[in-house]
Amino acid sequence: MTDEREYINIGKMTHVPKESKYRGHGWFYERCGIGRIMEDAAPFDTYESSIPEYHAYHLFDLSHVIMTTEEGIIPKEIGAKLLTALKEMEKEGIDEARKKAGGVAHSGEAYLIQKLGWDVGGYIHAGRSSNDLRPCYHRIQQRHLLLDVADEVNKIRESLLNLAPEHVETILPEYTAIQHARPMTLGFYFESFVTMLERKFEMFELAYKHTNISPLGTADGAGSDFPINLQRTAELAGFDGVFDNALDVYHNYDYRLEAFALLAAITDVTARLGDDIQLWCSYEFRMADVADRYAGTSSIMSQKKNPSPRLLVSVNEDIRRSMLYRGHDFKHMMNAIRLTVNSLRFARGLVETTTWKTERMRELCEYGFMGNAALCRILVQENELPWRTAHQITAIMMRQAHEEGMEMADVTPELLNKSALEYVGYGKPLKISEEKLKEAFSVENSVMTLLSHGGTAPVRVKEQIAASREKLKRDKTLVAEKRNRLKSAANLREKAIVALTSK
Repeated sequence: MTDEREYINIGKMTHVPKESKYRGHGWFYERCGIGRIMEDAAPFDTYESSIPEYHAYHLFDLSHVIMTTEEGIIPKEIGAKLLTALKEMEKEGIDEARKKAGGVAHSGEAYLIQKLGWDVGGYIHAGRSSNDLRPCYHRIQQRHLLLDVADEVNKIRESLLNLAPEHVETILPEYTAIQHARPMTLGFYFESFVTMLERKFEMFELAYKHTNISPLGTADGAGSDFPINLQRTAELAGFDGVFDNALDVYHNYDYRLEAFALLAAITDVTARLGDDIQLWCSYEFRMADVADRYAGTSSIMSQKKNPSPRLLVSVNEDIRRSMLYRGHDFKHMMNAIRLTVNSLRFARGLVETTTWKTERMRELCEYGFMGNAALCRILVQENELPWRTAHQITAIMMRQAHEEGMEMADVTPELLNKSALEYVGYGKPLKISEEKLKEAFSVENSVMTLLSHGGTAPVRVKEQIAASREKLKRDKTLVAEKRNRLKSAANLREKAIVALTSK
């Protein structure tokens, strides 16, 4: 393969890929293309918020002026001047103009007073307070950020659902306490993470519902003595409903807690995925190999390829710490959202590019007596033994097999009978053929017979995948509808502004 990358020199160091220049402190030993690592590192911090910093304050100002003008709280000619000036601000750049005017939450009023004077700009604050301006900012920002998270959750669900059908018959060990448990399929494994993320989407729906309640009109937490129209400002600002108790909204931070809980739950899923892949990449497991872009190497041990999925674990820990500051500064929410989106994107790239060592997975299933549970079932069904008796006999059988250096494939009916005779609670030979023993220890047969609802049998996994695809389709539509709802509110504001400013 022809290497078409551009190389540079750094001091006396030659042949450094240009894209590796800023790889970090290890650029001199992690140079991709000439050593252990053949790709440049995949970036982690890729998320940028989808809305401007002062967008929420501007949206509040527009909605409030429209409503107060329509309700006669502000004279129509004054309202028209205020709205015209706010539209001129958009041409200047909302963030730039408001930062220049100062006042942060009150930057709209500061801008209008500087532009139009006290006797015009001073009208805007009738019927509102800092105590609905700031919560409005938090809720509008949070709803946009949650929608970004929901999009990324759906994207990784789709990636996992694209992988799962390829591996409904790829057999690997299930591990409990990092010990062989029973055989399962890789498609079943992928689907398990899909279902985890489906529950997180349900959490998103509730978090979004509680976030997207309008705080406009709470004033100082007791309500307003102006004849404000709460439903109208909520409609104009794209909220789905209004508050029932002004003091509740004034004191309410639980919608932030719900959002933090959602983010922590999502990154817990990506952390678990990262932990598994990290383990599977070890020499002892050798069941997976991450792409070079998701690995580094060592400054001393040149053989090393260090997978980077553990980064996903540290993100989850950071978000849990951020929850401690939920009521003090919205920057902690912004940071938690950024980490969550980055984590989802990183995990998605990881699973899409990892090489799954399917032959190694199947090979490992021959060790650890993973067919013991199936053998117990056969003894219960065909020898009419109590489960606990069958369990004890097969446990003795495994101990004896280990003492004689035998694996699952070496077990004979004679060894099983020897185990049954040793067990004082039974003490007699079993009636089991060599064919039935092979059936019990057949990894493929074990997987095929796990047919209970939600089981790992290929037919059940296919059902799970089909159901998950339908849920994903619905959830994508739901996010699109919420985004369209916000676009519709923006169109509604524009129509109202035209109606109020036209002569």
